[in-house]
Amino acid sequence: MKTLKLILVLSLGLFLFNGCSKNDATETPDDWIRKAVPVQVETARSQNFVSSLSYNGSLLAIQTARIIPEIPGKIEELHVQIGDYVQKGMTLVQMDISTMTLQHKQASAGVSVAHANLLDARKNWERVQTLHSENAVSQQQFEKMKLGLDAAQAQMSQAQAGLDLLKMQLDKATLTAPFYGVITQKGFNRGDLFSPALMMPVFTLQDVSSIKIELQITSQEIMSIQKGQNAFLKVDYLDDPVPGIVTLVGVAADPLSKTFFVECQFNNSSGNLRAGTFGRVDISIEEIGGVMVVPKNAVIDKSHMFVVEDNYAYRRDVEILQESLKELIIGAGLSEGELFVTSGAFILTDSSLVQVED
Repeated sequence: MKTLKLILVLSLGLFLFNGCSKNDATETPDDWIRKAVPVQVETARSQNFVSSLSYNGSLLAIQTARIIPEIPGKIEELHVQIGDYVQKGMTLVQMDISTMTLQHKQASAGVSVAHANLLDARKNWERVQTLHSENAVSQQQFEKMKLGLDAAQAQMSQAQAGLDLLKMQLDKATLTAPFYGVITQKGFNRGDLFSPALMMPVFTLQDVSSIKIELQITSQEIMSIQKGQNAFLKVDYLDDPVPGIVTLVGVAADPLSKTFFVECQFNNSSGNLRAGTFGRVDISIEEIGGVMVVPKNAVIDKSHMFVVEDNYAYRRDVEILQESLKELIIGAGLSEGELFVTSGAFILTDSSLVQVED
């Protein structure tokens, strides 16, 4: 019985050996390629690294105007809608001016009457001056004519002021765009009654040709930031960072938060950046030379990466010294000239068979 069991075990082992030998012998280059994980690699080399400080912030239009009429009344016409781009000086809102037009005509007539009265008073005053020099009128009559002239002048000024006031109100009934921009909000419709007490804009106009981000910087970091430094903005809906510049640096801390105000601006002539969304800003503060720099996607979990040797990928623990928006400085774990995986590393394990792709 023991002999039979031994024969069976030896037969099974021989069968497995022959099967494996047959598979190994018949394996083709195509079979090897199918087993290999496709990856992309780069050569490790020392280069310059731009050190930066990172902050999160809300994207704001470079200019915002709330279009609010200064006079109450009915909204007669809206000339734009949300999403319309407008030029500076373009009419946006027209208030009803029918009542003011009649008042303006009345005030204009009042000015004409006051002007005629003033001319008459001046002629009377000239006559009485001549008579007074000849002692032909009493002092009382002389003073009465002077008072009449003063009253006529006051009435003329009052009538002109009333006309000017109505003209100003007529001008304010037409609201125009203070700058080039896009309509982003609408608060009223045609025919609505408007009251300045509401403080609600008919339209909100924004200039989004540039985008700004306002940051609050701690006292420990503010000394590293200066006006004119390069800044880069990363948002979720764009693949590449948008370059910009530091435009304002506060010189006094906020009394409550004890932080310093910093503003960065980014060109948005393409219109890709959206005001009201959030983004991350990297402010370049220092350039470090002669360090090992790799893309962020080459490092897994900020702890390890894969180095390729003879078509095999080996796990390598690395030390990260600094990071920017897209790159990392490797302090230890990677040597000059080594090939490291930049794409496909997430599915690798130590000693994985790989195929390097261009």
